[in-house]
Amino acid sequence: MIFSLTRTVILGALLTLLFCGCTQQDMLVEEPVKDIAGAWRITKAVRNGIDITTYTDFSQFRLHFDANKQYTIEHPMPFVVTKNGAYELNDPKYPFHIRFSENGSAQPLRSSFTYPVVNGKRNLVFTFSPGCTANTYVYTLEKVNP
Repeated sequence: MIFSLTRTVILGALLTLLFCGCTQQDMLVEEPVKDIAGAWRITKAVRNGIDITTYTDFSQFRLHFDANKQYTIEHPMPFVVTKNGAYELNDPKYPFHIRFSENGSAQPLRSSFTYPVVNGKRNLVFTFSPGCTANTYVYTLEKVNP
């Protein structure tokens, strides 16, 4: 009888510790604002579903974003914009679109925008049609190391 009572008390104590030790705490992880400042280069270009990266020399193209929401382009290629100007993400934490406002133009231009990490490196992926809606481009850009 004593053995049974002791076993019941120990089992009860273990169950109490188990339930008390497993309290759930909600962890709130704040999503950081996406920082795209820096120089970016094209690593992949797809036009109408066909990879054209090896058919065109994209090595000189650079897209520079600064912290003041301005951008500059070096060695322009078919892209959303051809002139320098200002940019704005539709949402600083979860961007899905980027709006470019070229200097001297009243009409901003918009592109779909994603911000994935590929092989441990942050990428920018733009989807756009430069003028002719029959041609759709998808450019993947990677940050240039300083």
